[in-house]
Amino acid sequence: MATGFLFWFLAALTLAPKDLGLGSAVVAAALLTVQAGMLGVGPATLTLLPSQDDAGRRRLMATSLATVGLSSLAVATALLLITLGLGPGVGQAWNDAAVTAGFLAAALFASTAYQLDHINVAQSRADLALVRSLLQGLTQLAVLLFCLASGYRTVMPVIGAVAAGAVGSVILGMHQLHRAGIGPRWKEGVRLSEATKLLGPALRNYPLMLADRAPGYLLPLIVAATMSASATAAWYVVWMMASAVFFVPQSAGYSLQAKLAAPGSELALAGRALKISLLLTLVSGGVLLGAGPIFLNVLGPQYAPHWILLPLLVPALILSCTTQIYYGICRAYARFAESTAVAVLAAVVAVMPGTAVAQAYGLPGISALWLFAQLSAAVIAATRLKNLARGPGG
Repeated sequence: MATGFLFWFLAALTLAPKDLGLGSAVVAAALLTVQAGMLGVGPATLTLLPSQDDAGRRRLMATSLATVGLSSLAVATALLLITLGLGPGVGQAWNDAAVTAGFLAAALFASTAYQLDHINVAQSRADLALVRSLLQGLTQLAVLLFCLASGYRTVMPVIGAVAAGAVGSVILGMHQLHRAGIGPRWKEGVRLSEATKLLGPALRNYPLMLADRAPGYLLPLIVAATMSASATAAWYVVWMMASAVFFVPQSAGYSLQAKLAAPGSELALAGRALKISLLLTLVSGGVLLGAGPIFLNVLGPQYAPHWILLPLLVPALILSCTTQIYYGICRAYARFAESTAVAVLAAVVAVMPGTAVAQAYGLPGISALWLFAQLSAAVIAATRLKNLARGPGG
């Protein structure tokens, strides 16, 4: 959270809003590719890995990493071609071959790093993910500072730094696994039969994962296509602040899923997970409300007025605590139909009117729309959690 926020703060402080707006749109496209290219493999790993023996875990790791890597490259290529055809917004970035290469590299290695996160959580080794995240954030900062010090202040330093950070995270992650003696068994894991066994449960997770995560990365692209590059830059800086806090409820949901997948677990874990998630999100959201306007003011008049978005986004983050715990339970107990329906509802509310709302009401309208979408999902999730708590073990 800290290094990521500092990265975007320095980028906004030193790059022209036009360049930062286009760069942030490219990064959003890469992160959207990560979510679309995962094919539900990450959440499926949280359910499958804890129940495997050592050999099975190592095969599963190899299969999941290879599947995610190939899929993310395919999705990145498709997204590149689609946005290139549309033209406005992120499509104009592909005129620079270096930006295109940076985008493809960021998509490949960021998706691989994200899958390594899921593997670490499934192994109850979040400390490994912490070390990799720190390296990733520091590498991004170092590359950005080097480019800025060299006078290279265009779109490329942003996407190049994100790609370099992901590469560093993947290299360290593979070293961590091999050092612990649990490295992936590539020869056995990279087989069509293994991929088929993984994709069965993975694709059942995929609609929920995509409906839940993709809208957050689609909104910057909508803003870039319908508003100015300066507005895109301002939106993305504020959005990254909120996204840093969102890692709390998201991590709580994924960690709960991994614990519920282990033998002998009880649904009562959900209550404790929800309390911890709410507490940490309230604290983080309070810090964001207090410090966010100060940082935006330091960035200058282009960004300062947009502090008004924070009181709309922070309540949405708090509401997501309930929704993410609900999704974690549904993934663990294969309740995909109902949870996917809730996620799709929220996605439709957030994305479908996005273009019209952005044109009519600007960034405050987009933020209010996101809050309403999260409220819709949280009300249903809270009702379902209450019903589930009445059952055995609740």
